[in-house]
Amino acid sequence: MERLKTIDPAKMGKERHKREYDLRVLNCVGEDEYQSRMAIWNNLITPTAPIEEAKKFVDAAFSKLEQDLKASSSELVINYNEFVTLANEEINYIRVHVADNRSQYFWYATIALTICLTASLYF
Repeated sequence: MERLKTIDPAKMGKERHKREYDLRVLNCVGEDEYQSRMAIWNNLITPTAPIEEAKKFVDAAFSKLEQDLKASSSELVINYNEFVTLANEEINYIRVHVADNRSQYFWYATIALTICLTASLYF
């Protein structure tokens, strides 16, 4: 979890906006699922005390989400078990799409190699 918190905030912000668009527009998820997934992003972006385990992180995110919902007088009800499932999926999404630079570099190298080989066929 600490590795995810050390990611550049600007990069996290861009990825968060992409993910919001993906969830809202492309996948058309419900409000409860959207709030659950965004609670994970909110807790990664805002500075908090160090968290050693993913379970503690998810519990803290759920508690904060419940407090935010109560403060806004929202009628939205989120089941803890569903939240944990969605939180784990979202953490994996962040690990794969935001934190894993090696796979990104691999794909950049593959694309560059493909372009070079294609260009060499024509020249």
